[in-house]
Amino acid sequence: MTYAIGRGVRIEIGTTEGSAKAVTAVSAAKPPVASSVAHGLTAKSVGYFSTLANAPQLVGQACRLAAVTANDFTLEDLDMTGNGAAGAGSFIPVTAWATLASTVDYQISEAAADKLDVSVLLDDQKQEENGQLAAQTVSFNVRTETVGSAAMQRVRETARKGDYLVFRISFKDGSVRVFRGQPSLPGESVAQGAVGSGSFSVTIKGFVIEGAA
Repeated sequence: MTYAIGRGVRIEIGTTEGSAKAVTAVSAAKPPVASSVAHGLTAKSVGYFSTLANAPQLVGQACRLAAVTANDFTLEDLDMTGNGAAGAGSFIPVTAWATLASTVDYQISEAAADKLDVSVLLDDQKQEENGQLAAQTVSFNVRTETVGSAAMQRVRETARKGDYLVFRISFKDGSVRVFRGQPSLPGESVAQGAVGSGSFSVTIKGFVIEGAA
């Protein structure tokens, strides 16, 4: 067992996306396998589906590739067993990254489910079941730079457009967290005699993916 330790942790954002890879199907499996002839991708590549028939829950979801062959790739930490196979679509790979070197810490929120009241007259005690999961958010605290790095400038530009970014968090043992979402516009706080600080949050599309080393 290896614990996550806040030392040597790299936070990156995707800055360049490659050409779309045509996908003909995604299996109803855990983990699912995407069929894509001569896709040219490698294991541990990161990207997302821009379109995918019969699987709206995967459109926009960040993905990391596990096992890869010439004509298919496995999607790490995802489960399609209860959804049925997906049809044709497009997979967009991230081909370049920039490091958010000023990051001090991050927090991934829990995704608590809505509580549905299913009580009836016969019940003496309130009965509840879980409904939809809340959208996850990831919050970052950073050191404020007088002029933001290329990565921070990309966060600001994307927030202003209401667009999406792909993030990758890498630990020293090689394991990762991968997600895609809409960043907020970063704030900042500067006090006399102190290092400036700031923060921003990201509203996640889908789930945060855990990837093994």
